[in-house]
Amino acid sequence: MGIVDAPFRHMEIPPKLKEYIDDNRSVYRDSLPPITDLDEPLEIDSLGLIRLVAFLDNELGYRIEDEEMTADNFATLRQIGQLLATKTPTGPTGEAKLPGSGGTLG
Repeated sequence: MGIVDAPFRHMEIPPKLKEYIDDNRSVYRDSLPPITDLDEPLEIDSLGLIRLVAFLDNELGYRIEDEEMTADNFATLRQIGQLLATKTPTGPTGEAKLPGSGGTLG
């Protein structure tokens, strides 16, 4: 973990999660700086939420149930950390693959 991750150590925020959110914040908002406060509003839209949930499942192995996909659970990095603290990751599943294609396009 780098210096940037230091405030998040006590919450067990996976570094890949913070990196993903920081990288994707700029896509949806004009060049937002990296998150430095666990309680900073993330302002994730519905498409961003779906992508984040897919990332949590595919890259970190956290399965998010439909009823857990609420604005409250994903409003801040602290709230995401609290949700993940209730789960046991199954291990990353990797990227989704197309059936019968061996995972390649074309």
